[in-house]
Amino acid sequence: MNRLKNSIRQFLLISPFMLIIPLINSCQIYSVIKDATDKEEGRVVMKDGTEYTGRVKMPKCNTKKLSIKTTDGQKLKLKSTDIAVLGVWKKTHTDKCHYLVAYPYVTNKMFSTKKEKIISPQWMALQAQGDYVEFYCCSYKYSIPKDGTLTITSVQNGNILFIARKKGDENGRIIGYQGSGSKHWRTSLINYLSDDPELCRKLENKEIEPDKLQKIADLYNPKTK
Repeated sequence: MNRLKNSIRQFLLISPFMLIIPLINSCQIYSVIKDATDKEEGRVVMKDGTEYTGRVKMPKCNTKKLSIKTTDGQKLKLKSTDIAVLGVWKKTHTDKCHYLVAYPYVTNKMFSTKKEKIISPQWMALQAQGDYVEFYCCSYKYSIPKDGTLTITSVQNGNILFIARKKGDENGRIIGYQGSGSKHWRTSLINYLSDDPELCRKLENKEIEPDKLQKIADLYNPKTK
């Protein structure tokens, strides 16, 4: 998590016009995209500190190699697992930068007793970030229509997932699905964030709604022994 924060901080410092961009941009979800292309402006920060800027082919969730044509004309394919953070924006909307990362996560089927399994690294969009936990939105396709917002769409009968990842954890965990209801979200969050009893009490007593991810990220402070 510190690596992601440092990478985003490094990303902002390198691009002066990005300094006015909020750290978090909520992903807007639409069912149909008519005005988006599959290539956008982007900056890639690798885990080894190397950086690339240019035209990026927007990844799908399972994209293993990211394609970029750099500003100096190089055509590169970068392994998703070597990338610390990808920032993308519409050329006409430099004030709206969106951050994508590729992380593995733990899942099981909703309302199922099947065993959990680890899903290999998938591209997901940063939704909220605190000192000890981050939240992401993940589904099949990412694109940016002409208004500059990030659009996330699923395939037919697919899910739009919301994933939490604690500081120091390699894997994230699904905490809800679009349309799964606040009761399911609340229960998942209380189970996942059980090492912060005070926050869980507020969630259980409905002092905090489970979709207020930035507020939850800001408040979450695990009690270590």
